[in-house]
Amino acid sequence: MAPEYASALADAKFAEAAKILDAAVAACRPGDKEVLAQLLVNRGYCHHRVQLYRKALKDYEAALEAHPRSPLALYRKGQVLTAQKKFEDAKAAWSEALQCCNERCDAQLVVDINAALRDPQGVKVGPDSDALAVAQSAQQPPQQQSRNVVGGRALLGLQVVTIVLLAVLLAGQHRLSQQAGLSALVAPQAPAVVFDGAASRAAAPQAEAPTANGQHKVATSAAPPAEAPSPEAVPPSTGRGGPASTSQPASPAASSSPAASPPRQHTQPPPAAKRTAPPQQPATPAARPPAGAGAGKGECDVEEVDCVAQQAARVAGGAGGAASSSGSGGQPDVQTMLNNSLAIQLAVTQINGGNIAEAEAILDKVISTSPRELGARVARGTARALRRDLQGAVDDFSVAIEVEPRYADSWKRRGQARSALGDHEAALVDLQKAIDLAPLFGGADTGASRAECYVEKGMIHQKLRDYRRACREMQQAVKLDPTNYQAWNVLGLCSTSQGNIRDGVRAYEKAVELNPKHKESWVNMGQALKEEGRTKEAERVLQRALALDPPDQPSVHVLRVLAQMEQQKGEHAAAIRILDRTLPVAEARDEQVIEVLYLRAICYHALGGVREAVHDYEECLNYIPKGGLANVSEETRQFQFLSFYQKDMALYMYHSLDRRAADFCPDSELPAVFKELWCKKGPPTAELISHYPPQKALPVSPPPLPPLPDMDKLRPLTQLADQLGVLLQNHHQGFLPNVRQQRAAGYAAMELGQALREVVAARRAGRQHWVRSEGSSGQGGSAGRHLFGWRDAMDIVVKWRQLAEPNDQVVWVDLLTRREFEQGFGSHTPMFSGQTKCVRYYMNFARALDLQRQVLLREGHAFDANNRTIPVDSPAQKEAIKGARTAEDMYLVIQQDSWVVVPIQSVARADHMMEGTRLTLVRVPKQPDAYEFSIRTPVTPPRWKDFDAELEAAFEGVLQAFEEGDLPKLAGRILTFCYYWYNFMPLARGTAAVGYTTMLSIFWAAGMPVTASIPKDYQVDWEAILAQHPDQFQAAVGSWLYPPAARGETAAAGNQTNGGSGTSKLVFPPLETLPPVGEVLATVRQRLIALNGEGFKRFV
Repeated sequence: MAPEYASALADAKFAEAAKILDAAVAACRPGDKEVLAQLLVNRGYCHHRVQLYRKALKDYEAALEAHPRSPLALYRKGQVLTAQKKFEDAKAAWSEALQCCNERCDAQLVVDINAALRDPQGVKVGPDSDALAVAQSAQQPPQQQSRNVVGGRALLGLQVVTIVLLAVLLAGQHRLSQQAGLSALVAPQAPAVVFDGAASRAAAPQAEAPTANGQHKVATSAAPPAEAPSPEAVPPSTGRGGPASTSQPASPAASSSPAASPPRQHTQPPPAAKRTAPPQQPATPAARPPAGAGAGKGECDVEEVDCVAQQAARVAGGAGGAASSSGSGGQPDVQTMLNNSLAIQLAVTQINGGNIAEAEAILDKVISTSPRELGARVARGTARALRRDLQGAVDDFSVAIEVEPRYADSWKRRGQARSALGDHEAALVDLQKAIDLAPLFGGADTGASRAECYVEKGMIHQKLRDYRRACREMQQAVKLDPTNYQAWNVLGLCSTSQGNIRDGVRAYEKAVELNPKHKESWVNMGQALKEEGRTKEAERVLQRALALDPPDQPSVHVLRVLAQMEQQKGEHAAAIRILDRTLPVAEARDEQVIEVLYLRAICYHALGGVREAVHDYEECLNYIPKGGLANVSEETRQFQFLSFYQKDMALYMYHSLDRRAADFCPDSELPAVFKELWCKKGPPTAELISHYPPQKALPVSPPPLPPLPDMDKLRPLTQLADQLGVLLQNHHQGFLPNVRQQRAAGYAAMELGQALREVVAARRAGRQHWVRSEGSSGQGGSAGRHLFGWRDAMDIVVKWRQLAEPNDQVVWVDLLTRREFEQGFGSHTPMFSGQTKCVRYYMNFARALDLQRQVLLREGHAFDANNRTIPVDSPAQKEAIKGARTAEDMYLVIQQDSWVVVPIQSVARADHMMEGTRLTLVRVPKQPDAYEFSIRTPVTPPRWKDFDAELEAAFEGVLQAFEEGDLPKLAGRILTFCYYWYNFMPLARGTAAVGYTTMLSIFWAAGMPVTASIPKDYQVDWEAILAQHPDQFQAAVGSWLYPPAARGETAAAGNQTNGGSGTSKLVFPPLETLPPVGEVLATVRQRLIALNGEGFKRFV
């Protein structure tokens, strides 16, 4: 192979030399790093000489991976960067190259590097000016031609010879075509253009019409003759494009431009031309290098084309609208065709160099004289898409389709442009047309081209929230082209959008296996793992995504996701460290600044850093993006509204730091309208502003910090709090372990347990137990005292939860405005919404649907939105209800939005039925085949009165059994109390965690602590919600939760074990042996210090 390689270089056949090097790279042993690096540098040089700058750059980067700090590779990389006019990057590469040089390096190389650093713009960059000279030589005077950068008179002579040869060859083809009786010349082919396109997101399509691998390109295929009699006369489509990438949201977060995929080159003349014209050699498909060898997906350059074969022109052909290559409609002469070909080639070079305006100017000139020039129309349409003139792009592609309606690539590109414009229906029609036409052209990459159309269709359906249809399209795409990493990425997005997290992660894993540098797939995978609760894996994956960014320009979105995950884990200090790094980058880019400020503010707020929190809340409130507030998302505006409320709450907490924690009660001390608007995340209203005076500002100089609480007493309490808090963790997808909330639950359980022991001791002594009313939510903060009741017990747990995460709306519903209370403010928990399964709660869907079926068959009706009955008692309806297996099946029976009440039995009042939760089934508007199935629990005054009476009786039952020392009876009554609490749902949020903390506390207070973890894929609160009697709840939960004493068995005191999993070695000493939590942590300040942990930076 050496002679062929040397000959190719000697004859300046760099494309041929590159193909020889392709085979050499593929055959190179993996361990021969230096040899591989040299081969890649050589191939990069060949790509550089034929203006394939991006391919060259990838080769040099791959060479540096194989042989880091190679001076030659760095020098060559700088040359390519200079060709791309990236002079600062080039200088950086040369500076690094010079640092890597030593006495063993080639002396001439060292000289060249120094020269390049002195004059970066004077570095010879190969054939950059060759194409320009070809295009301009006919128009420049001889003295100006002699001043061209490359070539001089010798190159000018070579250009003249080349033009003459091309003209002779093209004229010969023209004569042969006429002799064969063809009515039109071979249609012009557009030179292949491949250039990076910014990744468009499903929720916000970008302007360009990108390809499935994040590119735009003009295909290299020839358009078929206007009057070809059969599909056999249609030449193959040789370009490989596809739609841009998408990502969720979730939320809404940002993603990087996807890497591109390798074009598959095979330029062939039409079969009709083969029969009449002298045979022409088709371009040989370039061999693909292995992954990691520098020529993977994402080549963004002008591909080699046979200018002669591509530059035949269409002529007028009668009423069918045959193409004309000139404005007058006459047959184009050879010189016109040749000028058009050279102009299109030059425009392609400009596009690849990022000079879109210059390229469009060239193409405008071509189209002004040849308005139906197919290659120029496709090239200009792509250029217009890049500069966000999407309608102009559609217009150009429409002309291209009119010229040659069988050319699939024009349909595909118009579909992509229409998709970006939001004209989804028309885009789907165009893309399906491209899929149907692609097989007519044949060729090796027909499957890949069709796959790209399926990817684009899938993304359109994703934007329309038809995730099931999107998944089907993406499965077709990966079936046709399993190497299309972007198709796998979008398949992952469609899967996770449906709540199928595991399927989505598998698709993302396939995407990054195919292209380890595709950042968007890493980001999407990290977010999916985070949503599933696999936080360690999520962090590892997100760090991989971050490593793909320049160190000084990290992704704001990825950093924010990492910080958000730390905050949700209760690691607020770690989140702040990440956000401190994020904010300067966000501000410099004007990107997600409001979101970053809000997240950092709530972290400081939780830690007691009120001064820092107030500063960030104010910054968040006052920040106006460069595009104005009208263009920000609804979620972003909500962060600003929340900042208004939480700034005041931070100030309220600051002024309450040294109050007794027992008297601290945001529920009774903050205005009802303030809490209501905070829960709804809406803007402040005139009612609020007129009636609510803002909190006092912070003092200019903060006072000195008081001493810490007694750490010798606090340490054992903290250890036990953490130990018990772990028992609250749900072992099901979507539940992140929040160490701060768990610690707060542990402290709350100890304080409540100690309070209950005082109440029971007083009862055993024949006394009543009175408490202060000031801090009681049930007493509205009034002065005086009252008997300790069920709400006082729950207040202890609620307050700890409010301090742990002050940004969570954990408030009593009955203390919102009377208007809102009467309207039935309450919880809303979907099992799925639209086509998306709720990651946490979908596991309960089958049981909930069965419960809805039971109620409908028993009651014979449902209720509509106006609380009117909907009869469903006909025999046909009953049979349909029995057979319903999906929400859609059930909706088709009921025929409208509806809800049913799950009735639950009262224990305190015989034959009295209470209103449990509501199972609600509604159709989701503006989304195909979409329904929401959820539980809604409106808390109205009558319902509150009913549950208040039941909970009071249940709590009295707990105290009686506790006083009697009957532990099995007490265990049942604890679960009965919690059963009604779960069904009541009296808090805006946090009901489940507060209820389970209370359950663990009472068991511990009675001397039979629970040590069992919650079983995998099990949710205690849903066991209560889906049961119609507390006995059912006791049977389900008691089987794994009860310690031996609750079953009437004996166990060593202080070391109760039970049948649960994983934590049987936990030891909880009797609560009476511990220091009183209410005394050790008497103030709000002390409680914040305890939650933050010993050795933590003090804010309070």
